[in-house]
Amino acid sequence: MEIQELQKKDVSFKEFQEANDMHIQDVRNIMNELALKLMVAGVTHDYTKKSDEKLFYKNFLSTINNNTDFVGDEWYQLHIKNERHHLLSRCPEDVNLIDILEMITDCVCAGMARSGDIRPIEIDNNILNKALVNTTEMIKNMITVK
Repeated sequence: MEIQELQKKDVSFKEFQEANDMHIQDVRNIMNELALKLMVAGVTHDYTKKSDEKLFYKNFLSTINNNTDFVGDEWYQLHIKNERHHLLSRCPEDVNLIDILEMITDCVCAGMARSGDIRPIEIDNNILNKALVNTTEMIKNMITVK
């Protein structure tokens, strides 16, 4: 996305309006790109539960029938390696606020479906700060100033 830089000090009202309109449109465009990324995260959420469903089922049964460690099992390790939203188990280096929103949504939906309630969601401040910095950089990289 291209953004035009405005550096004149003596700006006419028409130039001001054009710059104002451009800024509003620029923000709209970036927000639309972010919304698309959020939609993609929703569409691909927990894809390993389907792509490796037999292994997931095997590990699930082993946990409830044999008291094995589900988190240490093969499927869960594959799951957290390939999916970005399990930030407390494995936080990607380029974590962003879309990952944060997916994690929050996942926790709320799982809690409500399983018990009708949610546990407090805790995300380390370092992860939140890194997500903020990375999201800022992601947005910056969406922009070309002309």
